[in-house]
Parts: sequence; C-alpha cells; structure tokens
Amino acid sequence: MAFKPLGKFGLDVNEPTTANGSPAVQLEKPEIISHTQAYFVRLNFILRPWNDPNDPAFLATYDRIIDNLLERGIAIYALVGSQATPTPDMGDILREPTPSTTAEEWVNLYVRCFKTIVEHFSDRVWIFESFNEPNDWHGGNKPWVHPYWMARILKEIYLAVKPRFGVTLVSGPLLAHDLPTGPDDGSRYLDAIYKSGIDMHRWEEIKKDLGSYPLDGIGYHLYVCASPQSTPDCVRTTFKKYLDAIWKVVVKYEGENTGKGIYISEFGWPSDNGEEFQAAMIRAALEYLAGDQRVKAAVLFCLQDFADKSYGLYKSLGFEPAHRKTKPYWVFRSLLTRLPMDEIPAGVGRDKEGTLYWPIVECYLRHGGKEAIGLPFDNGGGVPVHRWGDGWVQDFRTPSGRRESIIMLKRGEKRAYLLYGPIRDEYIYRQGGPLGPLGYPITDVYLDEWGLPACKFEGGEIACRPIVTLKRGSA
Repeated sequence: MAFKPLGKFGLDVNEPTTANGSPAVQLEKPEIISHTQAYFVRLNFILRPWNDPNDPAFLATYDRIIDNLLERGIAIYALVGSQATPTPDMGDILREPTPSTTAEEWVNLYVRCFKTIVEHFSDRVWIFESFNEPNDWHGGNKPWVHPYWMARILKEIYLAVKPRFGVTLVSGPLLAHDLPTGPDDGSRYLDAIYKSGIDMHRWEEIKKDLGSYPLDGIGYHLYVCASPQSTPDCVRTTFKKYLDAIWKVVVKYEGENTGKGIYISEFGWPSDNGEEFQAAMIRAALEYLAGDQRVKAAVLFCLQDFADKSYGLYKSLGFEPAHRKTKPYWVFRSLLTRLPMDEIPAGVGRDKEGTLYWPIVECYLRHGGKEAIGLPFDNGGGVPVHRWGDGWVQDFRTPSGRRESIIMLKRGEKRAYLLYGPIRDEYIYRQGGPLGPLGYPITDVYLDEWGLPACKFEGGEIACRPIVTLKRGSA
C-alpha cells in the first residue's frame, strides 16, 4: 500500500527531469524538498527524452526519484498528463465532441501510457491525477479538451486501472482563475463532464459495477487574487466562493454524503508584487484550506521560479539558502510545522525546530499511536525529538503514567524502533542506552521462543527469563 502523507499540504517541485532525462537537482538532493516540511510532492511524469513509458531508463529514473523522496517521508502525488505520452501536444483534436480516428488513437495512447505508469508505481504513489487543466484554452478560444472527451478519458482510465490496482484516481485538475471578464470557477465545465459521462459514456454502468463514477476525487487549480490590491481577506472569501461552486456540482451528482473530496493540486502567487505580498497570500491560503474539510490535499505552486514565472519559494538562481525568498519560504515552512496532521498528535516526531522525523512517526503509528503509546514527555532530554548518541529519540508516556516507552532512530537509518517495559529499563538505566556497549536497537521489542520480551541491538541482545525460586523444607 502506498505511503499516505500525514497532512494535506504539499509542494509542486517543478519539472523532475532535465531535457536529457537526468533527475533535476532538487530531486537528486531531496533534502532541499524535505527542509520545506512539505508532506508530499506533486510529481509530473514527463516522458521526454524517452519514447515509451516502458523504457527501462524512464522507469529507473522515476524509481530513483520516488524512492529518494519516500526515504525522507515525503509522499507522492503523481500527475500523469499529456506529457507522459510521446505526443504531449496533440493539437486541436479534442476541442470538439466529434469522434475521429485521430482523437481515438490519441486517447488510447494516453490510457496505455497511464496504465503502464500505474502498473509500475502503484505501490509507491498515493494519488494518480490525470490530464492537466483540460479546460484551459491552450492558445485557442475554447477548452483544449471538450467535456465529452474528458468524460471519455476518465472512463477509460478508470476501467483500465481501478479494478486491478485499486489506486486513488483524481480527475484532471480544472483551472479556476480570475479573468478581466469575471471569475471562471470551472464549475460549468465540471458539470458538463458529469453530464457527458452519464449521457454518452455509460458512467452509470461503471458506478453500478465498480461502486463509483470514474473519479475518486476532483482535481482543481486555484489562481485568484493576484492583483496588487488583493488582500488576505480576498483569498479567504474567494477560495470559499470558488470551492462552494465546485462542491455544488459534486453534491449534485455524488450526493450530500459523498466521501469524495477536492484535491487542489496547484495554488500560488508570483512575487511580482513583492515577497511580502506573496508570503501574506500563502499564509492566508494555508490557514483557510487547513479548515476546509472538503479539501483533501492542497499543493503550493511551486518550489522554484522558472522562465518568466516567479511563483517559487526559491529564485531561479539555485537552491542554496541565499536563493530562498526569505519571507515566503519561512512562512510556508513554519506554518506546516504548526498546522495539525491528520493522524497524529502535535509534536510527535518533531524536534524543537519543527523538523519532522518520519521514521519516528511511522513507528508511533505502527505500534498503536496515542491510544497505545501516549504522548511525548520529558525523560531528561526534552519533550521534542532530540539527539542521543548517534541518532534521535523521543520519549512517550500513557495518560495513566503506567507505561513509558522510547522510539529510537539511528542516524542514516530509515526505520525507528520502540522499546518499553523491562527491556527499555535495562537498556537505559543499566546498560547506558546508545552510549553503552549495546548501541542502537535493530528490532522492536518482540516475544522470543519463551514468549517473553526481547530486543536485538547493534552490540548484543536483551532478553527476559523466568526466575524460579525453590522453597526448601525444614530438616
């Protein structure tokens, strides 16, 4: 099962590969991304310079990118759009709802490429999102993809991958933005997709057979309040207005009690009006979206400026600390360290600066979380995650105080381990913890062949044994 992020906020990390197919700098050095504290990244599968997603070099490159991110506790939200095909710009063949051989061939090609990527990466990718901004005019005077074709694409993708792989499929994100002629919230286009799907593409049959219309969530892009006169209040009111419009369509077709949600895979502001402006708008967006339960995920666009676009947290010069846009960068990072995560109490797995240690969080959840382990407490090193020897630890205590435990992560390792009970007490108080001869644990506490607690360490093992007392009779 793919790793699900601990919170709803992610980051678009720009193009993940260079023109020759090498991983981009920020993905060769994913610590650049992890320092932002983003819970997940939106990763665009770009086929160039290869001609087929089955190419071993293409698969190996994205294997490397994804594995590097997952090792740092960063989940993957995949965009599999037209750039995942050998024909990323298919021209105007999908602008009209008129079936043609050329249009059919491209749709079939796209679905095949989509299926290939899902088949290879389904165990490591949290979300698969389809065609990017189909309602954008893309240089013309009407949407690049007619709702007829978008409904068809969603149907074909769902049938191709949902029954076999069970992945979460989010519909191609709709572009919503302010225009000189008025707002375009994308709701009419979404309504037309549902209507075309039901009337022309057998969506009702798919729902009957698979339990859902062919989308597990609604992709959305929000680009609003960009004028210099805009304020944070504008962000909050406009976000609500646009999301209300989209949600009205969702409820119309999915019902009031739908478990589906909105996935905002792009929102952001350029720094053209100043970094203070950009930072203030990012803050307002994050604070609003954190409380909107209809929004399942939200992705800031983007990590770094590119071409003539200044949406990044970094300037286009590079990824050194000096290249950060100070105010936007630290507003984003600091808010993500404070905003609540979905499944764990605040403070679990974080050091005093707010940095998240995913292996500690994973260990906490693996062993039952708050109910079984309790909350962090100060056992002499502080409440947050802190250094002890050659690694990091955090101490926990149940509300009753009857059980204390410690989660330990050695530097350079990907997995943390939990110690409790007599094993923990012996290790810490009599063996000197990681500074003693045993070093760091290499297993959790487990039950051995005697059915008694034991644990293995770098330098040995601690095991419990029964003590038998013989009562002698009097002579």
